[in-house]
Amino acid sequence: MRVFTFVVGAGLAGLFWGSSVQAAVLGPEAAVAPIGATLTDWASSIQFPQFNPSLGTLLSVEINVSSNLSTTLTVSNTSPDSSSSGTATTELQMTVQDAGNNLAPFFTVYSPSFPYSLGPGGSISSGLLTASNGSDNTYTSAPVLAEFTGLGDASLNASTFTQTLLANTGGNTNSSQVTDASLNGTVTYVYSVPEPASLGLILAGLPLLAARRRRQA
Repeated sequence: MRVFTFVVGAGLAGLFWGSSVQAAVLGPEAAVAPIGATLTDWASSIQFPQFNPSLGTLLSVEINVSSNLSTTLTVSNTSPDSSSSGTATTELQMTVQDAGNNLAPFFTVYSPSFPYSLGPGGSISSGLLTASNGSDNTYTSAPVLAEFTGLGDASLNASTFTQTLLANTGGNTNSSQVTDASLNGTVTYVYSVPEPASLGLILAGLPLLAARRRRQA
């Protein structure tokens, strides 16, 4: 069976006709209100434009979220008579979740490791360290498709959990961090196209196919 592909505008990545299957892609659509750099730990929400059901039937939702971290570590040797050395790292767990807990639980951002060497009673600061990470997941479950379908925005809960990881040798040593984190993202929708719309596109393309065949003949 011959398969024809029609590409229509920037909003539709592609429309496929073959074996009675019509599908299109909308996006990536940017977050309506991304969360700027904010002192952790915080709890907030991020919104994405919903899929307009007049376009067709939603088949899957791809959610791509990312976070930028900036942190300053402070490491202190509290021992009065022993030196210490090692590395300190800031770990940020970013949770982005819907009301029904249907999404992947969280992703993690690690700062660059900060090496230190301290004498008894010594303390040192890392200066500003930065890192970024994210997650990209596609969902097809009915609850997720339902909450991302509509004429408004889909809201997801977002929160951070931040801690310091310390690998130390020698005297008693502790560490602390001051961290800012942001959150941004996009959604991409795959959906089936209503038959009348796909038929119109196919009919519009038939003269082009006929002309091509005449040239080949």
